[in-house]
Amino acid sequence: MKRVLFALLALAAFAGVVYAQGAIKNPDTFIYAAYGTIDSLDPAKAYDNASGGCLQQIYETLVDYKGASTTEFVPMLATEVPTVANGGISKDGKTYTFKIRKGVKFHSGNMLTPEVVAYSIKRHLVVDCDGGAIPLVYEPLFGIGTTSTDIRGDGSNVKITLAELDKVIQVKGDTVVFNLKTPYAPFLAVMAGYWGSIIDKDFAIANGDWKGTEADIARVNRPEQGKEPLTEIASGTGPYKLVRIDKASEVVFERFDGYWGPKPAMAKAMLKIVEEWSTRKLMLLQGDVDYALVDPMYYAEMDKEPGIKRYPEKGQPQMVELGNRGISFNQKIAATDNPYIGSGKLDGKGVPPDFFADKDVRLAFTYAFDKPTYLKEINKGFGISAETPIPMGLPYFNPKLKAYPYDLKKAADHFKKAFKGQLWKNGFTLDLTYNTGNQVREQTMKMLAESLSAINPKFKVQARSVEWATFVNQQNKRMLPIFYIGWGADFADPHNFIYTYMYSKGGLYASRCSYVNPEADKLIEQGLYETDPKKREAAYFKLQDIWQQDVPGIMLHQPIRQQYFKDWVKGYYFHPMENNPNWFKMYSKGY
Repeated sequence: MKRVLFALLALAAFAGVVYAQGAIKNPDTFIYAAYGTIDSLDPAKAYDNASGGCLQQIYETLVDYKGASTTEFVPMLATEVPTVANGGISKDGKTYTFKIRKGVKFHSGNMLTPEVVAYSIKRHLVVDCDGGAIPLVYEPLFGIGTTSTDIRGDGSNVKITLAELDKVIQVKGDTVVFNLKTPYAPFLAVMAGYWGSIIDKDFAIANGDWKGTEADIARVNRPEQGKEPLTEIASGTGPYKLVRIDKASEVVFERFDGYWGPKPAMAKAMLKIVEEWSTRKLMLLQGDVDYALVDPMYYAEMDKEPGIKRYPEKGQPQMVELGNRGISFNQKIAATDNPYIGSGKLDGKGVPPDFFADKDVRLAFTYAFDKPTYLKEINKGFGISAETPIPMGLPYFNPKLKAYPYDLKKAADHFKKAFKGQLWKNGFTLDLTYNTGNQVREQTMKMLAESLSAINPKFKVQARSVEWATFVNQQNKRMLPIFYIGWGADFADPHNFIYTYMYSKGGLYASRCSYVNPEADKLIEQGLYETDPKKREAAYFKLQDIWQQDVPGIMLHQPIRQQYFKDWVKGYYFHPMENNPNWFKMYSKGY
């Protein structure tokens, strides 16, 4: 009788603990709430956090990062990480050989083979969507600044051929061999990115994708936005398979029972797109979602809420992202059917396409930005001031550079010089764009709009939100005159940031903003291939000086992150290259 009574008391005590912490909702499902609609599920197109996060559930790459490291790797669909010691990397650093894992199934039931791996990477290089990440793969294989329309980088506009692909990617027995143009130290990091996803060849071809032939290259190369072969369908080898997708509202995943690796704890996972902060917060507090994206202005608010687990925990080091945020100026705005430029003229009713090509305009906007207030009041101190694209923590970061001061008089002086005085006389009308749901970006653009409008009553400036997928694709089409955007590292090297923002022959943001500086292009090429650290430093220090002289944009901050989960979630760890913690396979639930 005593034993029974003791057992009942113990059970009651345990139940009390569970009750105090709250019953776990949806115990077999991880639910993730964030803002930002899905652009595409095609690895040849996806190049944003929302889309990339989905790809990481469905697909796998040959290698992956080891834990929170940015320089060490573990095998994934390869059985070992290539090194010089194991023969996977040639002594000259130009050949990488990957041994392909056997017995791996795709979600369709098809099997992984070396031929499928080679097809996948060739296929991505062939499709090569505008605004996608595939130039990252072209660079080590064919040289800096190359794409499917010009693999030689000489302006010849010669399209890629199957013969050229077969030279750089070869199947040899149970291995796939990559033949690089020159030694390329970050190659493993490039192959670890979701743009290196291995797709299901037979599934892809059955759904209208590239047939693997020379004759079929032109049909699938550079498809229109939304018409990529795999934009809303998928078959990968990943721990989760796609169940359904509504790009504007949710993506649903289901655990793949045939997965070759350790089975995820969660049977299902869901990404919910919830633009409004108050709704996301309520869903998290009530346990309807397990994670909610929280902007820095709400960190202090969330720290007071019960039932929430915060990372980092109190007393732990800050989580500093290897990335940056900034405002970009488009120097050659697309003029045809563009609602963002109004009249398209310098008549006070819009802006001309070359509005930001005038350096005085760029300087005026820069002096009109109140960076101290931004860092303290909008970003609430959760950011390290950034002056150029290279973030702190990477080699060749120059800590001595200073931001342009907030000075409305200097801003007015530059506006008076712009367009030979016509801008000041006529005024202009302009929307400052940001992605819907991001309240830091909304408040930032509103603050800048108020500052600009106060300089001259003829300046009619306001902040304007744009839904995420549209925001990304209108940048690619060069429609947006000015926009707030960020960059997270594709690999931990300053080249990845400087190339993106400043390289006119292929850098994503340089392209979106029509930024061209021949001296910068030469220095970027030198910095990439230079092996002498002192010479590399000289190149990147000069490039940072050029950034400040040319003012292609206003670099703002390097994020310091806090992440908020329901207290029953286990398994999270911070990676410096994450934008958001969207590796669903790491999570479990329990107390």
